[in-house]
Amino acid sequence: MAAGIVRRIDELGRIVIPKEMRRTMRLKEGDEMEIAASGDSITLRKYSGFESVLAAAKAVGKLLAESLDADVLFVSPEGVAVAEGKNRKKYAGAALTDAFQSAVRARKGAILHGEQLKDLLDGREIECAYLVLEPVVVNGDLVGAAALLLSTLPSDIARAYLHFCAELIEAALA
Repeated sequence: MAAGIVRRIDELGRIVIPKEMRRTMRLKEGDEMEIAASGDSITLRKYSGFESVLAAAKAVGKLLAESLDADVLFVSPEGVAVAEGKNRKKYAGAALTDAFQSAVRARKGAILHGEQLKDLLDGREIECAYLVLEPVVVNGDLVGAAALLLSTLPSDIARAYLHFCAELIEAALA
């Protein structure tokens, strides 16, 4: 077993994650961590609220993608949790850049286009003319966002469908 960095627990039970590890894992203040114990080991990992509703998010995303002939993403604040549509393999598991994370953390619907679409995913080009973003918020906590990638200006119906899908996922997480 590889040796790690040794840290002491303070009087409140806290352990500081070293800066180098936070940077490498792209951990930021406010990120949620899942803590699991097994025997004498504790495991920490970034938590994505979509994990508990992954099957539902995939089904909803697939139906929306087929209905609108578009790519659909469900993203946590760090990366793509679910990708459906023609380019799903390209987007699956992609990390979000700081610009995309900021758009998600804004907690409001948005339509990105033109230069705003540059460098949203680490190392992957987004193939669309418009990206419609709809936040997924449960009990006041930001879980992530639903994103619709379109080649044409989004219609009111497409935006309403995306909003409805985001609400379905919120209800499943509540």
